[in-house]
Amino acid sequence: MELCVTSGIIRQYENGEPVPFREVLAFLKRAGFGEIDLDITTPLMLRPDWESNFRCMLDEAASAQIRIRYAHLPFDYPNGNTEYDWDGFYTASCRAIRMAAVAGVDCAAIHPRAFMTRDYDASAEHEAALCFLTPYRDCAKQAGLTLALENSRGPGRSAPPEIRRYLTETDDLIQLADELDIGICWDTGHANISGQRQKESLFKIGGRLKMVHINDNWAEDDIHTAPFLGCVNWREVVEGLKAVGYSGSLNLEVGCNRLPANLRPVYAEYMASSARLLSDMMEAG
Repeated sequence: MELCVTSGIIRQYENGEPVPFREVLAFLKRAGFGEIDLDITTPLMLRPDWESNFRCMLDEAASAQIRIRYAHLPFDYPNGNTEYDWDGFYTASCRAIRMAAVAGVDCAAIHPRAFMTRDYDASAEHEAALCFLTPYRDCAKQAGLTLALENSRGPGRSAPPEIRRYLTETDDLIQLADELDIGICWDTGHANISGQRQKESLFKIGGRLKMVHINDNWAEDDIHTAPFLGCVNWREVVEGLKAVGYSGSLNLEVGCNRLPANLRPVYAEYMASSARLLSDMMEAG
């Protein structure tokens, strides 16, 4: 089974300057990864040279012999600190969909724009998510891109019980994905925070599963640590993936960005080693 990691594994140097994409590729290649999940951000798609820059990134990946296996569509929603509004976000997302199709990815993960709330109304949340996602679903169908709806993270096990979020429950995830006629991306960290029994949830999802986001945490915050550094039950995850015949990559959604520069390579190598262990567990009888 191939090892895949988000292209956001490192984003910037310690001085705050962005790391060039070619250096990101070389970094993950040295760590032992041969594939990436390309994280496509709104600012990237709103650059004046957005298309030529993206095609240059594709050329750099090909030169590095790194396969772009998956993509993650923008979820950096407009707020008071962004230089773009919702029209800009829509433009960027449609461009990201077209470019992901050009990159030839297996599928692209998309978020439902669901937030934590005390006044939870499942029906209203469903309709809002359906309204939000339908234009992107239509754009993806036109571009020939397979979408995968990602499960949401919950508020954490110590949060008040009245705080809830849409798509933390597997049945809701399946219902919306089926209505949109798209696949599912299972985020192990989100599921852990939401208190999901991951083997049972994956069995329910079945053939809808198109990709995974592999990461760990302590069921409180979405800290995106490497496997075996939190409390995710990896045996259950592996058994669930095997039960549904998952044949995609073990795609780690983790990063080194908070670490000092001299510790990043060591941690990245651990990430790849943890993914290999999960792969061995998948292949074991």
